[in-house]
Amino acid sequence: MLGKIVETITEMPLQSVYKQLIFDPLELKHTYLPCHEDEYIPNMYMNEITISRPNFIRGCRASGGIISTTRELMTFMKAFFGGELFNKTVFQHLNKYNKLQLTMFPIQYGGGYMRIPLNGFPTLFMGDGDLLGHSGTTGSFAFYYPIKDIYFVGDMNQLANPSLPIRLVMRLALSIK
Repeated sequence: MLGKIVETITEMPLQSVYKQLIFDPLELKHTYLPCHEDEYIPNMYMNEITISRPNFIRGCRASGGIISTTRELMTFMKAFFGGELFNKTVFQHLNKYNKLQLTMFPIQYGGGYMRIPLNGFPTLFMGDGDLLGHSGTTGSFAFYYPIKDIYFVGDMNQLANPSLPIRLVMRLALSIK
């Protein structure tokens, strides 16, 4: 719905808005919103089974349909949390996070991204601070750990275990001294 609102307000296709406001300013040469049949969309995997769902990915659009590389995802994350895309003070106004259903514990959501507290029960109170970012349905992930000023990005390209990227990033964050 937000993508359609952006298109209506700007009177431009969403892929053009992304290109003009994000991809070009950040020099993301291998990041795009696929819209045409001839654009490359990587396969996904469920254990050993290859899943090709280009129409699904093209249909996701503003809700996760962007194709990128991990290098360019890192560039985006640094710009997003570093103030290149908008003033960093906006985060002071986006500090309300909602708990999700129990199966998503300990993830909270607000401001368009996930927050994972590292100082609670899931980490046996061994962590400090929060992870901020997102994990995708295909095993992609992009998180910022502000207390240590560290970014984690990657892609497991695996639908079989959606919690795996979250657990990996939590474990990596907890291992940093």
